[in-house]
Amino acid sequence: MRRLRKAISALVVFGLVMTLAACGSSGNSSGSTTGKQVLTVSVDSSNAAYANFVNSVKGAFEKANNATVKVVKKPMFDQLTALTLDGPAGKAPDVMLAPYDRVGALGQQGQLLEVDKSMLNFLNQKGQQQVKVGKKYYGVPLTVEALVLFYNKDLVKKAPATFKDLEALAKDKRFAFNTEPGKNTGFLVKWTDFYYAFGLYAGYGGYVFGNNNTNSKDIGLNNAGSISAVTYATHWFKDIWPKGMQDVKASGNFVTNEFVKDKAGAVIDGPWQAAVYKQSKINYGVAKIPTLPNGKEYAPFAGGKAWVASAYTKNPGLAKKWLSYVTNAANSYKFYQDSNEIPINPQAQARVENSNDLLAKAVIKQYDSSIPMPSIPEMAEVWTTMEPAMFNAASGKKTPKQTLDDAVSTLHQTIAQKYNGK
Repeated sequence: MRRLRKAISALVVFGLVMTLAACGSSGNSSGSTTGKQVLTVSVDSSNAAYANFVNSVKGAFEKANNATVKVVKKPMFDQLTALTLDGPAGKAPDVMLAPYDRVGALGQQGQLLEVDKSMLNFLNQKGQQQVKVGKKYYGVPLTVEALVLFYNKDLVKKAPATFKDLEALAKDKRFAFNTEPGKNTGFLVKWTDFYYAFGLYAGYGGYVFGNNNTNSKDIGLNNAGSISAVTYATHWFKDIWPKGMQDVKASGNFVTNEFVKDKAGAVIDGPWQAAVYKQSKINYGVAKIPTLPNGKEYAPFAGGKAWVASAYTKNPGLAKKWLSYVTNAANSYKFYQDSNEIPINPQAQARVENSNDLLAKAVIKQYDSSIPMPSIPEMAEVWTTMEPAMFNAASGKKTPKQTLDDAVSTLHQTIAQKYNGK
């Protein structure tokens, strides 16, 4: 009897050990009890459309590759931030989405799987540049995004085509700001945010980094063009807009509130704002951003998202197949239908352009004159440094030249300290 109890005890212990071992390996995305490869796909938990899309297309991929696709939901930026620790620990997903401005830094840090350039042959050079760092590529682009002009069709009958049209709107008494005599909200844009202001800089000849945004020692944010851009913006802040537009934190909400309350005729904002305007029942139109006073195009950053693979994936071949699969023409268009995010795939984008989606058409048109955001890590320093620069000029604390010279000097010092002068 004692021997029987010992045998049973040994079996129980063995079973516990095997159970714990199985639990311990559950964080690894590549194992499978069925012999199939497992691909873990992380989608942003803040948007149900992402998981719905993956679940709707994964079946064909699983069948073609004898694999199982496991979907996990997590906020996109949390997932990307966690990759540094989760990857080496074997807890990271195999593939995920990333905005273009995060791809370069993660790639340089060794967190992303390098992909073959041939996987990007369906894109033009601008599209390929979105995931390029040096001579390497770290993902496959999926969507495009750019700022556009929204206008209130009940107040402005025709989309403004030039900034002179916007200046005329700013003289319209219907948009007078009653609590500040002489001020006007006919046209508004959050230029204290460098993301919104960059199109102005670029249109006047400014740039962030030299050599196609790869040389952080060459900063073009205090050249003659940039100074002209900030000088023009200062005219709006000092002579036209209410003082609240200088508020770095609150001016974005001010712009939205004025527009949805029929107190602004036109605003520059991102396509994501369309949902807010619809909810507010504004009769809005959307168009390409008007031509600048110097006759040049307003050239905002070209944004969007790419599918990327973790450098720690144990199935790099399968991960690359997924990247190509979800960005093909059919799936890119399906993603657009599910999420309203505009595809970069030319065939899918052509289908969108032939539709009645006026917002998407305006974004595609604006994207053509937009500039890919710098993908080198040093870009992280630009956002925080340039924010007070516009405020200092707008408030009159410094001249446009002084504020930009100071900002660029700070950028050079910070980059030299943090990035070893690369």
